[in-house]
Amino acid sequence: MVMRRIFGRKKDDDEKDAKAESPTSEETPEEIEGETGEEAAEEAEDAPVEAGTIPYHTSLTDRFKYMFDDPDISAGLEGTDEFSLEFMAMGERFWFAKKAKGEVEFGMGAVPDEDVYIRIGNDAVGDLLGASTFSEFQEFYMKYYKNPEAGKFVKIELRKDVGGLNRRGYARVPLLKLLIGMTR
Repeated sequence: MVMRRIFGRKKDDDEKDAKAESPTSEETPEEIEGETGEEAAEEAEDAPVEAGTIPYHTSLTDRFKYMFDDPDISAGLEGTDEFSLEFMAMGERFWFAKKAKGEVEFGMGAVPDEDVYIRIGNDAVGDLLGASTFSEFQEFYMKYYKNPEAGKFVKIELRKDVGGLNRRGYARVPLLKLLIGMTR
């Protein structure tokens, strides 16, 4: 059911696909193509289109790469000064950083002089990866930040003062604002 929700499919769609894959001997190739083409059009109309849908990712680094590249999630990122974020999740350290007027870069391991250090519990990673929209991602992230549980937590350590981070643009970018815990 979760996979159907992520890909916008209904149970009926799976049955239609199974029927389309096993054509009867009475149908001609043209009929099959016409039928599947119509079904595809019906699926596109019936599929719920949710603005900001995030594709499936197998790792948190891939999820963050996608979000930093998404123009809606990282709106205003080009206007920020430099920043650096270090994460610890699933036993691995990784970072995202940006130089003034530069592109967002990422890497594995530690980053020197980070602005923020964020630890994410292993069980929380699964929920964050399963979020199908940025809104859902925000809900999980803030839930585990405000109400940590065993294995499901987000711990944010600001290494620089909040005023300085805001002057450098953190408050203007939805993703950065979320990552430092400023989203309510």
